[in-house]
Amino acid sequence: MFRSGLIAIMCLASLSLLGAADFNWGIKYGLGSSTLHGVDRDYDLSYDFYLHDYSSGTSYDGRLTVRSQENKDGLAQNAGLYASTKLFRKTDSIGLRAELLWHRYVFNHHFNDAEINAGSIYLAETFPGTVSGRVQHTVDYLTLPVLISMNQELSEAQKEKSYQGAFVYLGPSFSYKLDQSRSSYGGIKGFQRLAAGDEATNFTDPYHTSEKLPNGIEELNSLKTDLVVGAGFTLKDILQFGLGKDEFVFDFRFTMGMGDLGDAGIRDAVNLRSIMFSIGSRL
Repeated sequence: MFRSGLIAIMCLASLSLLGAADFNWGIKYGLGSSTLHGVDRDYDLSYDFYLHDYSSGTSYDGRLTVRSQENKDGLAQNAGLYASTKLFRKTDSIGLRAELLWHRYVFNHHFNDAEINAGSIYLAETFPGTVSGRVQHTVDYLTLPVLISMNQELSEAQKEKSYQGAFVYLGPSFSYKLDQSRSSYGGIKGFQRLAAGDEATNFTDPYHTSEKLPNGIEELNSLKTDLVVGAGFTLKDILQFGLGKDEFVFDFRFTMGMGDLGDAGIRDAVNLRSIMFSIGSRL
């Protein structure tokens, strides 16, 4: 997957070295929102409990489970380099655009008086009946979009003005996961610490231990492929103080995951989507 993206970037870099008139590159930053989609987008927190008895050994003592009721979006960001060139030109033109981006997805699972399902009398007596709170997930990717664009062509007189034309684009994006983390807030944080037997809680029963069950959302696959669709426009001479070429690219894009990302083998049919507004500066 990454090979095609790297080839595109190398081709564009070669055009720059050869002095291609239609080649341009720059830096960009985007801000927007991201969400988790799929039939398994709800978040389960499940623990198996075991009873340890010196005379009879270890026995299974039930499962504790709570499931989120709401899945909400979070703040998405991306930043990096872009490069583009025009391949064919008639009335308008067809171009190739490649980018190398850091892309952060954030999404949230909310628990609003979520029912705690206890699999034994001991668990029902030890844990409250409901819990509220939030779990925030953050996933960082190194991303290579490879895009085909259709660009508006202007006359020489129009090019003297600030507006430099609009464009639309479409193409795949290939991503490698850099990092994934999560943070808990409210009552759900206390529930997790209690279920895990954290010494800072009042759960000091020496006869019981717990084991957290895997969840596909907590460990997403390292590689993912997306479909990117977007549109934008270019303005020049808007700052009048010579930042780079004083030419800025504004674009709005939708990125949609093309496959399941869950990596636990259970409840793994999920994918990520984002909507981003970006500003790029031509260098």
